[in-house]
Amino acid sequence: MTGELGGSCFGCQVRHTSEWCALNDAELTLLNNVKVPKSYEAGTTLFHQGDDCDGIYCVSSGLIGIRRLDADGNSTLVRLCGPGETVGYRSFLKKSGHRSTAEIMLPSVVCFVRRATVRTLLEQNPNLGLRFLDHTLKDAEEFEDRHFESVTLTVKARLLSLLMVLYERFGYLNENGESMIDLPISRQDIAALIGASPETISRSISAVQDEGLAQFKGREVRFRNLDALIEQLRPA
Repeated sequence: MTGELGGSCFGCQVRHTSEWCALNDAELTLLNNVKVPKSYEAGTTLFHQGDDCDGIYCVSSGLIGIRRLDADGNSTLVRLCGPGETVGYRSFLKKSGHRSTAEIMLPSVVCFVRRATVRTLLEQNPNLGLRFLDHTLKDAEEFEDRHFESVTLTVKARLLSLLMVLYERFGYLNENGESMIDLPISRQDIAALIGASPETISRSISAVQDEGLAQFKGREVRFRNLDALIEQLRPA
């Protein structure tokens, strides 16, 4: 599974960060022969909440947003998945339908692995199951961390923390050597991820700009003082 559509699993640049690193050569050959790679444009979906789970998806490149719908049909972004991450594995393990919708946030290449293949690989290699268990525990720890931050950190601090996470993934230097990021998600999605209202996010963005830490223009963020921003995130 690589960013090049249809590339070999053996040459995949993100396999070492995924559950599939547990496979031996014979098992990897099986995976390579049956995986279904596909290119997706932003705004399309891998699956919808309530769909049957026919297999799991490995993100080769791009960005996937996991959304949950409430009873009124309102969509809330709850998680972001990047290269090397597996999507839909919990529904697969629970043998249930998908509890969320997976939306393509950036142009992506995703490899689909059918249920029967995953089951065969799990039966052949218990270490693969342990890798999925590790993933589950990591997700639970991240949920706890986000809850802890929501009750102990200000909205501004949570915003800065998310900006740093996004900068690590998508940041770059412009022609003037300034640190930049083109936000892959909307302000409403940012609010959902850090547990705040869009209005509060707008006020926090204004505060960040007034302090000279960053300048926002649409989805473009220009970091004016990255060192000072990082310093604000250090524990007191």
